[in-house]
Amino acid sequence: MNSSFNKASVKSSGVFRATAIKIPIAGFSALNIRPIPSPPLNSPGNPGSKTQLWPLSEQQQKIVAKHPLGDTLDSIRKKLRDSNEADETHRDHIADLLQALCGSKAGCVILIPDDGILRLLCMRMEVLDGKETTHLDLFRPLVRVVVDDNTNDKAIWAAVFSLLNTLTPRTSPPTYTGTPGKTSSNWLDDSATREIVEGELFVELKNCTFRKVGGFIDKLFNPESWRDEQKAMLGKIMTEHNGAAWTGFPATPDEKPVWDWLRSLEERFLANAPYKFYTTAAASQFGEQKGQVDIFIQARTTEVTTTFDFKDILVVGEHKKLYSSGRFKADFLQLARYVRSVFAAQPTRRFVHAFSLCGSQMEMWIFDRAGAYSSGPFDIHKSPDMFARAFIGYLTMDPDAMGLDVFTERVIEGNNQQNYVTLNDTNGKQRRFRLQKQLYKQNAIMCRGTTCYTTGENEVVKFAWASPKRRAEVELLTQVKERGVKGVAGMVAYHRITTIAEIRKGLHFPKAHRFRDDSSSTSTSTKTSGSKSEATSGSKRKATLDATANSVSGSTPNEDAWEQRVHSCLVLSPAGHVISRFGTIKQLLESMRDAIKAHRSLYVTGDILHRDISPNNIIMTDPKSADGFKGNLIDLDMAKVRGDGPSGARQITGTVQFMAIEVLRKVDHTYRHDLESFFYVLIWLCARQSWSNGFSGKDEQTPGMSFLDRWGNGNLENIAMNKKGDMSSQDMLEDLMDQFPKSLDPVKPLCLRIRKILFSPYYQGGRIFLGTPEGDPDQLYRPIIEAYDEVIGKL
Repeated sequence: MNSSFNKASVKSSGVFRATAIKIPIAGFSALNIRPIPSPPLNSPGNPGSKTQLWPLSEQQQKIVAKHPLGDTLDSIRKKLRDSNEADETHRDHIADLLQALCGSKAGCVILIPDDGILRLLCMRMEVLDGKETTHLDLFRPLVRVVVDDNTNDKAIWAAVFSLLNTLTPRTSPPTYTGTPGKTSSNWLDDSATREIVEGELFVELKNCTFRKVGGFIDKLFNPESWRDEQKAMLGKIMTEHNGAAWTGFPATPDEKPVWDWLRSLEERFLANAPYKFYTTAAASQFGEQKGQVDIFIQARTTEVTTTFDFKDILVVGEHKKLYSSGRFKADFLQLARYVRSVFAAQPTRRFVHAFSLCGSQMEMWIFDRAGAYSSGPFDIHKSPDMFARAFIGYLTMDPDAMGLDVFTERVIEGNNQQNYVTLNDTNGKQRRFRLQKQLYKQNAIMCRGTTCYTTGENEVVKFAWASPKRRAEVELLTQVKERGVKGVAGMVAYHRITTIAEIRKGLHFPKAHRFRDDSSSTSTSTKTSGSKSEATSGSKRKATLDATANSVSGSTPNEDAWEQRVHSCLVLSPAGHVISRFGTIKQLLESMRDAIKAHRSLYVTGDILHRDISPNNIIMTDPKSADGFKGNLIDLDMAKVRGDGPSGARQITGTVQFMAIEVLRKVDHTYRHDLESFFYVLIWLCARQSWSNGFSGKDEQTPGMSFLDRWGNGNLENIAMNKKGDMSSQDMLEDLMDQFPKSLDPVKPLCLRIRKILFSPYYQGGRIFLGTPEGDPDQLYRPIIEAYDEVIGKL
């Protein structure tokens, strides 16, 4: 990019004068650099003076203190001291400085407002692309503070904000507002804070939440279909309503009085119901699982227990003393957080019931793999029959109406429960498979809900909710077999279980609920699994901004308002272990190499592009049962046959942490993008997963923060910019590889070589190559596979 500047008055000292500069940057009309007056003696623009810096707020100072830079800038500081503006490398060092600041833990928090990270990264690209030395005047104050022997973190961040304050974006950078390729909360583990989890849940659910769904009560809580004993319970419990209100309902609906009232109703009228209300007094009652649930329902037991597990929960509830429309979003996300935990513990469940009781206002919910929908709020005193039907329904529902997994057969054998599924194999013969060890599950709500189990017979049983707008995986696997593709797990048996449309049949959906989003209330960052991340925004919510309205959201009623999904059970062979469990360097590299060979076979021989390369879709296999392959590809849910047009599904494809840069920018997916994803998987496994797999030495400690957090942080354009920065130079990649344990040093030359193959063959004018070269795909497959072979041969 050729940056154009108005001529600036520059004295021999290099002081930048009052003439304005415009820097064109991709995604901005222009960045206007504010005219900077001739500086007084104590100013950042006067060489040799004591620098006056942008004052940090109290909150910013707390963030800086909480997340010290430590030795993050040490190597860059030395390089800056050893160079000057006349050196060609000086620009690279400034670019590295900006990248390091954006990737620091403090930067990931303090720079979120006003697109600080994106603005610094845009400036970084200008530094790399630009040729005018006057451009570097802007960075002198920051460089001066960084190289100062007496500097401190507050001074460095104050200099960063002084730099940002000289630039005012004329327009906001483009952002992608569609549904992420993989639901973000799936990658959050138990270490994630409540704010982060709820922020990601909001991203998942904000466009697929429906209130006041027609037919909700009559379909799900209809006494006409009840058994005689349920109808008798309804008649008895209604005697507690005096025509105006429920007798015994507390005048001040605090938590304990309301709980006592509910328990009283249960003990008097539903003592023999199969299910029972429970509550917790502390989050520790769920053991290692997080969350103190206000009210929940599970099977009645004669045992007295003070500990619970989300795998036993049938219905979750949230209680508040008062109803406030301004608190709807916060209360909804808290309920959704409980539901997420239930789905994580019961991954093959079809849907989860939930309710909120705020004062005397109740709202009943169902969460499934396509979103959330409700009865709408109602007053339990004014609509006593609705409350009574809900109360009895929740405590007496059969497993099917409760949304439980009724496809899996549960059998008591001896003292243990065994789980089985029965499907027709590819020859039409009925077969029964025992579910043994769980290999994988997804933790999000609105997702494919992929869950895998071993069978003990070198097979894997996979449950998933796939979009029917894409070719079914069973169809693609048939093509794989017919064309002789190698290295891709093959189909053994298949069964279609149900669909979202069948579950929601008879309901009438309004427009999707529109949240009046308060951007300060939730984080929209995405964290990778295992990260010890901090919330990137506060948890305070203003009622006026947090209120909601059922206004038009752009959806159409009924089925078109939500994404249809098909729930199926598929048995695959061979079985294996996800590559994240690698135990040696050789096992890692051989499995990765063979998975790339499998990808080549799938694409070249099978005419199928995978489009979802991630650690969970690469398995380590026994070559004796896998055509000689030590690594196989699985999961063709997102795959596409070459030549097929757009699917119409409401997702881009892939997992954001491993998506290629161009895919993040919504360029058509190619085989090269999948090879780029393989590269990101390799880096992630070495820089992140290896520490958990025992590769660190005695004196090595897991990095306190990871540069790879940037690959899941913010909107898709931010992530693309972060990855482009990391791939832009060998120095940046080496900084990433500094987070490998020393035992993985043999992998570093491989990473450098793959980077050169993917990004550098057409390197011109300081730009990296992101596109797909014309011609034979083997021009990329072959050198990458050879690079793996060379390193493996030296181990």
